[in-house]
Amino acid sequence: MKEFGRLVLNKNPENFHRDVEQAAFSPGSMVPGIEDSPDPLLQFRMFFYRDAQYHRIGVNLHQIPVNCPFMAKSYASLNFDGQMRVDANHAGNKQYAPNSFAHKFRPDVAEAPYQVSDNIASRVSHYWHEGKKNDYDQAKDLWKKVMSEQEKKNTCYNTAKGLRRVKFPEIQSKYLAQVYNISEDYAQGIYDLLDQPQFEFSKVKELAETAQEWYKEPKFRPGPGSKLAGYPPSSAVYQA
Repeated sequence: MKEFGRLVLNKNPENFHRDVEQAAFSPGSMVPGIEDSPDPLLQFRMFFYRDAQYHRIGVNLHQIPVNCPFMAKSYASLNFDGQMRVDANHAGNKQYAPNSFAHKFRPDVAEAPYQVSDNIASRVSHYWHEGKKNDYDQAKDLWKKVMSEQEKKNTCYNTAKGLRRVKFPEIQSKYLAQVYNISEDYAQGIYDLLDQPQFEFSKVKELAETAQEWYKEPKFRPGPGSKLAGYPPSSAVYQA
């Protein structure tokens, strides 16, 4: 065992509601670098505790003084809005992740692959179906086999109408790269309707080569013997 800190009782609760009833401890709140054990009960509690606390004391529970983390003004929560939000509410930061502007989390600890209980599907196994060109197959079939020519024109027009309002050419080109993997005609139809795009269509084709791999980490790809999500364990680990 390696000592890395100490819990010190330096005072007793002064107000039961403020200091006890509003407390929200969670086994999912771990210091980066510390992992949980492969115990299914613990691993379910890691996310169920927070859901229960959202219901009990609200989504902005981290602003309550008894739960307020160290350096709370720079707390990197991805929670926005909600009842009783009284801080800057992330100001102008984007409300989605990942994005091309600013990440409010440390990418090196955002998702770390580790061994979980055999009867819980791990993050690693999910990668089996991610980052491949066949991710676009259903959308391709819709575009090529189902939609009429007029429906395709309407889709290009409506999409371009919204995409014109995007102020950043890099976002427009990235979006069109995803569309290109559905159909080149689809991407070209939208591109032709943009108001003087600040990039060539060849840029879209270039980006489309790797668009299916964006924000996918190769370290999450399953290795030999890895289970697909949802498959039961071959043998029970915990006996009732």
